[in-house]
Amino acid sequence: MNSSSVDDARAVKRAAMRKAILHLVLAVVVLDAVALGIYYLGGIADGSTQTQKVFTWVWLVATAFTVAFLLRRVRKIRYDR
Repeated sequence: MNSSSVDDARAVKRAAMRKAILHLVLAVVVLDAVALGIYYLGGIADGSTQTQKVFTWVWLVATAFTVAFLLRRVRKIRYDR
């Protein structure tokens, strides 16, 4: 393998990493925007404390699953050989 093919492979891997990380960040931003919209426009902000707590826990779990799923993709790209 010559130097240019190694550099090309690294460039492809870097591009894939950037794309996967961008998807991760955008997914969290979109999820948060939707959750905040529901929270304020859906009247949860004015609801009972229990309703707010349940909504917050659901939002937290949804964010955790989203990050875990997309971070697995990032790790796969990073460590695949």
